[in-house]
Formats: sequence, C-alpha cells, structure tokens
Amino acid sequence: MAVVLAIGCVSPGWAQTGSFATNIAPVLQHNCTKCHGATKQKASLRLDSLEGVLRGSENGKVLKPGDTEGSELLRRVMLPPTDEDFMPSGDSPPLEPADLAALENWVAAGAPETASFELAATRRSEAVPPAAPDYRPKLAEATELARRLGVRLIPRSRVPTDGLVLRTASAPGNCNDEVLAKLASVSDVIVDAELARTKVTDKGMKEIGRWPNLIRIDLSHTVVTSDGVARLATLGRLESLNLTATKVDNRGVAVAMKLPKLRTLWSFGDP
Repeated sequence: MAVVLAIGCVSPGWAQTGSFATNIAPVLQHNCTKCHGATKQKASLRLDSLEGVLRGSENGKVLKPGDTEGSELLRRVMLPPTDEDFMPSGDSPPLEPADLAALENWVAAGAPETASFELAATRRSEAVPPAAPDYRPKLAEATELARRLGVRLIPRSRVPTDGLVLRTASAPGNCNDEVLAKLASVSDVIVDAELARTKVTDKGMKEIGRWPNLIRIDLSHTVVTSDGVARLATLGRLESLNLTATKVDNRGVAVAMKLPKLRTLWSFGDP
C-alpha cells in the first residue's frame, strides 16, 4: 500500500549587491582554509586569497570566472554531503545556502576582486518551518556518538535546520534498541532514520517515539510488530513510514494511517 501527497511553498525574494572582500573571502576563510590555507595546502590549493583561488591546484583550475558549470570549486561545495567529492571534507558542515548562492553569483559575475556583484535573491519560506533545530551545536557530539556506536549521522542537506540522517545500511547489524537509546541526546536533530534490516524491535520504537522531529523512518525487513507501530503515535511530524517485510499486520497499518502528517506508507510482503 502506498499513499503519496506533496506540499511546497516558497515566496519571492529580493536582490542585493556584494563584494569579494565582504561576501566571498570570509566564506572561504571560515570553511576552506583549514585544508587550503597558509599552513596546509591539500592538492597544492590555497583558498586564502583571490590569487590562490585563481591559480588553482595541482590538478588544474578550480574556478573559471563567468563559468559556474565549469568551476570545480563551486561544483564540490554544492554536492550533497554524502558525495565522496563533497567539500568541505571530513566532518565539517555544509556551507550555508546564502553563502553558496553568493559564491555562485560571484563566479557568474566573473569573480571580480573589487567590483560589486549581485547576490542571489534571498528566498523566504515562512510557511515551511525548519525541520529541526540547527544541528551544528550538536554536530561534534553526534559524530562521536555515531563513531562509537558503529552507525552514521550525516546532514540531510546543506541547510543546517534540515536535520541529520541516521544511516545504518553499511552495517545494519550494529544498530539495535540499545543504540537508539544512546542517541537520545541528539534525537531532536535527527529527522530521518534508515533502520532497514537492523536489529531494532518494538522496544526500540518506544525510544523512536521520543524523537520529536522525525520525518521519515524505514523499518523494512525488521521484526517490528503492530505494537511497535503503536509506540510511534507520538510522532506528530512523521511523513514517511516503510513497514515492508515487517511483522506489522492490518491493525498496525491502521494505527500508522492515523499519524497526522503521514504522506507515504509502504507495507508490502512478508518478513
């Protein structure tokens, strides 16, 4: 069974002007110079000056003034955080949407050093609240917890209020009810729990039921039953639930269908 709805709303924005010194150099300094600055230059690339940016790396140019499609620097910072080429690398958070937009418009304007350029229109989405609190204050804690527990917690997007995704696909056997309980301190910034083929049970669903901003859960190929689904009734923001190949029967499906924000429900096959 599948039920699908879609809602979206973005209001118009407005344009402003910026400059390299005010809007671009601080972004590069804050996000890039740890690996590409005065003390360290991965791939012989320095991003602490316009000269360094234009010089490029040992692999060639990373920025082509006027060419947003051909600028490798821009491509990498705009990749999803899960992509292996994504920058900033390591556990650094993605750039802010406004900073990404400024970089793109600066490159499109020819990457001027002193002349002003038009910043991207600021978009407002007042009708769509943040998915979760800003994850950045908890990112270090979440990263350490994930490392210690053998799971992954990664940003859902470049927007820090879009929350974190709990991923277990690379080692589903590591995730069980005890692991879910140990994630309680960062549970308010987890919006997506990919728990397919893990060892979670109905007991773990009691923990999940306390995660206030959860939007999506994949419980496929687990031993969760209808009693476990009943423990998810507190998730007022849940939009997507996958119960494929679980032990959930029609009673549990009926309970799930009463979730106020549910848009998509999968329930196919046998365990």
